[in-house]
Amino acid sequence: MAATDRIDQVFCLPYAGGTSMIFTKWPRPVGGPSWRGLDYPGHLLTMRQAPATSIPQLAAGLLPRLLDQADGPYALFGVSLGALVGYELALAAEAAGRPPALLVLAACPAPCQLPWEPERFSGLDDEEFLAAFAEHYRGIDAELLADPAIRELVTPVLRKDVALYGDYAEAHRNRPPVPVAADLLVISGTEDITATAARAESWRAYSTGAVECLEVPGDHFFVDKRSAELTALLAERLGRIPAR
Repeated sequence: MAATDRIDQVFCLPYAGGTSMIFTKWPRPVGGPSWRGLDYPGHLLTMRQAPATSIPQLAAGLLPRLLDQADGPYALFGVSLGALVGYELALAAEAAGRPPALLVLAACPAPCQLPWEPERFSGLDDEEFLAAFAEHYRGIDAELLADPAIRELVTPVLRKDVALYGDYAEAHRNRPPVPVAADLLVISGTEDITATAARAESWRAYSTGAVECLEVPGDHFFVDKRSAELTALLAERLGRIPAR
C-alpha cells in the first residue's frame, strides 16, 4: 500500500447518550490514524437539532458530513448503538460510491441478535430508567449518573437512544442480513454480559469481505477504560488493510 493510500481517518460513532468528546480523549499512536467523532442530532453538543426517529434516518443524516470530511481512504468505528449507526452509514456510503475500507463494530451484536426486552425500559420514571440502563450495561460510571445535573441532561437523550435501539432490534429480528462490502473488525469485551463474543459472531453474515472477531479485556465500556490498548490495536489493524 502506497503512503498516499494509508487509511489515516477513522470516523467514530458513540454509544447511546454519548458525544464526539469520547474520542477526543483517545491517544493517537505514532504514525496512526486520526479519530474524528460524529455527533448525533439532539444530543448534548447538538441540542438544537431535531433528533432522528430511526437509526437508518440517523445514518442518512450523517452521510453528507462524512463524505464532506473524508478526503481519502477512511474507516468507520461504532460502539454499542454506534455500531448499528456505523453499519447503516457504511451501507449508505457504499450506495453513494464512497465505501469505508474497514468497518469496526465494538460492543454490539449484529442486528439479528440484538438483546431487547421492551418491558425492561417501559413505564419507568427517570430514576428507575437510569437504574435499569446501568444494570443492563454494567460498567457504566455510577457516580456520573448520581450527579443530578448530569442526570437531567443525559436522561432524555438516553431515552430517545434506547427507543431507537429497541425499534431497530424489533425491525431486524427476523430480517435477512444485508451485507456490506467492507471488511469487518468486530470487538467484544471479555466481561461484557450484554454484547458477548458469542453474539458478536453473528456479524459474519453482514459482510461479503473478510470478518475478524476478537475479544479484548474489559466490560461494555472498554472503549473508555482501555482506550490506549484499543487505539493501538486499531492502528495495527488499519496498517494491514489496503485502501479501496
